[in-house]
Amino acid sequence: MPEPLKNSLTVRCSCGRVQLEAAGAPIISLACHCDDCQAGSLAVEALPGAAPVRDAAGGTPYVLYRKDRVTCIEGATLLKSYKLKDISATNRIVATCCNAAMTMGFDDSRHWVSMYRARFETDVPPLEMRICTKFKAGDSVIPDDLPAYPGFPLKFMAKLVAAWIPMLLRR
Repeated sequence: MPEPLKNSLTVRCSCGRVQLEAAGAPIISLACHCDDCQAGSLAVEALPGAAPVRDAAGGTPYVLYRKDRVTCIEGATLLKSYKLKDISATNRIVATCCNAAMTMGFDDSRHWVSMYRARFETDVPPLEMRICTKFKAGDSVIPDDLPAYPGFPLKFMAKLVAAWIPMLLRR
């Protein structure tokens, strides 16, 4: 197995057969409450033996990294993509050995991958915000422990753009 990179974090499935490495600082750590994340998380959690990924308020906590900074270092053949619908642009990547949700990504050219925060072993970056809270499930209560936004706040968008610029300059 390759040696972990400096300033990298390891993400493992529940049984340890799949390992991803995220190098460098994350773009942001957040909990998303959008309809798609809620439905996707429910679908993944319904798989046999799957561990929960949603928080108590129904949001899905993620740590976002640039795509070029995430590598599968073990168990790539065990990863499977799940879509809510065939035409969906989002993919939930699950380790089939234990049905652990690993990442959520997009079919288009978006430059980041959302890694399920529950899969980080150590040094999990703290949550910075909750987004898309206008979609919260039924009677769930959004805690006031973090800034919460009904949609995509400017701070979130600015962090995505700031992460994209270095990727453009490398071309």
